[in-house]
Amino acid sequence: MLNIYKINDSKFKSIYLSCNFIMPVNRNQNSENALLGSVLGKACKQYPTQAEIEKYLYGLYGTDFNVNIEKLGDLYNIEFKVQFVHKDFLPDKQDVSDKVIEFLYQVIYDPYLVNGVFDSTIVEREKKVILNKIMERKDDKLRYSVQRMEQLLCPNEAFGMDLYGEEEIINAITPERLYQRYLEVIQGSCVTFLLSGNLEKYEDLEDKLKKKFEPKLENHLKLDEMIYDDVKREMKNKIEEEKEIQDTVQSVLSIGAVIENYQVQDYYALNVYNTILGGTPSSKLFQNVREKESLAYTVRSRYYRFKPILIIFSGIMQENYEKAKDLILEQMQDMKKGNISHIEFSSAKESLVADLLEWNDSKIALAKMQLSNVLAFQSEEVTLDQMIEQIKKVTLEDVIRVANKVQVEKVFLLGGNENV
Repeated sequence: MLNIYKINDSKFKSIYLSCNFIMPVNRNQNSENALLGSVLGKACKQYPTQAEIEKYLYGLYGTDFNVNIEKLGDLYNIEFKVQFVHKDFLPDKQDVSDKVIEFLYQVIYDPYLVNGVFDSTIVEREKKVILNKIMERKDDKLRYSVQRMEQLLCPNEAFGMDLYGEEEIINAITPERLYQRYLEVIQGSCVTFLLSGNLEKYEDLEDKLKKKFEPKLENHLKLDEMIYDDVKREMKNKIEEEKEIQDTVQSVLSIGAVIENYQVQDYYALNVYNTILGGTPSSKLFQNVREKESLAYTVRSRYYRFKPILIIFSGIMQENYEKAKDLILEQMQDMKKGNISHIEFSSAKESLVADLLEWNDSKIALAKMQLSNVLAFQSEEVTLDQMIEQIKKVTLEDVIRVANKVQVEKVFLLGGNENV
């Protein structure tokens, strides 16, 4: 049975349709998936070059197509997505949905092959693209530091792997192996469709998708039955500090924490907690570490929806390492004690509500929200309005309660020299 999740809103003038291949991965598969997504987006049997794909889509009134990869906790998603204009806004009210669905099918199930495997020229070209993305992420010191902290907190989990994989694995992938991985993905993923936008006058779109794609499904995986985090974490009694020496003028301090005894119902309170701590320019970390003490040029915290962890990252001068670390930990301790002002508390909730309301202006954001809600809550019934209402219901006591679940485990310093 095909998993299809829909959000209909007549204010949009177009429709977003994505076909998601969601799956657990190991280290090798992670790298192979990144390359596979890149290769599949560039050619198929019917349109063997990117130029031919673009020419065809241009003829469909500028239909947009892309292949995206993302991590959803420990799950990996290869997303084939298109956006096309609603027929009411096209000449003679032309309906391009049939052609769009057929195109999506061709890209996924009829790839461009040479002697039964992927074209080596395309594979080698896309390897360079993926390797460049890996290098770009490493060159961005803040992003790299956060990524390293993810690895430190989740060393044996898919979540801790780089989205684009590892250089040595990418380099070793052959067209033959990549085609084998393609078959594994096609046969062993949870295939999930997202439909979002103005779906009025497209009542048959779901039936068209089922008719076209269901014969190809060889599994019966359901999205709400997939486990994205089943790791039993053993809480540590002390904070472990690590550093990586790099020749940089500025350093990056990252602090990683685990949410002890995480429960799904903690989600909203943890979002408020994170916003008060370091989610906005009015947060405790920004105001105290950056503005008052001038110990960092930037400082933020990030709560991960699909993993019970929280990471703080700050750009500092190396000589401020101890002071910045101690002040950040002090802010976290203050929140455990309930030292949260009414302004901090109310401003955080208002900021989160405003962010959610912004999602309502994007059909893609609404679709992604529904996908993540199915994974996080095992339910497609959680709406944007319900999420806003739950944020509003969070009490100060709720925030203090979850603050005491946040346990720091790792401190990581990137940059500088040995004298720290």
